[in-house]
Amino acid sequence: MVRQTGKRTMNRIAGWGQHHWFFLLLPFWLVAALGFRATHPWSEQPALGEAATLFDWCVFVPALYVLCYRTMPRRALMLRTLALVCSGIWIAGKIVPAAAESVLTDLGWLRSAGITVLVLFEGLALVAMLRVIFGAAPNAAELERQGIPPLIARMMLAEARFWRWLWTRLRGR
Repeated sequence: MVRQTGKRTMNRIAGWGQHHWFFLLLPFWLVAALGFRATHPWSEQPALGEAATLFDWCVFVPALYVLCYRTMPRRALMLRTLALVCSGIWIAGKIVPAAAESVLTDLGWLRSAGITVLVLFEGLALVAMLRVIFGAAPNAAELERQGIPPLIARMMLAEARFWRWLWTRLRGR
């Protein structure tokens, strides 16, 4: 019995790994970037090191994310990819030594603008999600179509039911 349960757990983990391989490889990319920072001759070729780091974190990693989650709804994929590009600019700023930064100093405003756009879109998504959750007939399938994982969608609906129940008790109905 224990052996059967362990095998089922391993199959579930393997299935998760096949679907979410991007997050399994992300720590290795970070370690490789830190290794690049330690071994690259920054004083001799600062522009090449900065360009390689920016390419890796702002083009290559987001492209692999798109490849991994290409079946996700386009709007959700676009927003998450934009967030990844903005995070890539931040990560590149941490990897590239301050003395070697030339392009990154000019990209600071782009990261801020991207984060502002993301906050606006996330706010709109939150409002849309709250309408579905607290609407007349909340539906987990509608939340899943917006890119929310099924477990999270069910938990959100359970929380909404709790708040509705509490609100009716407080109002005395």
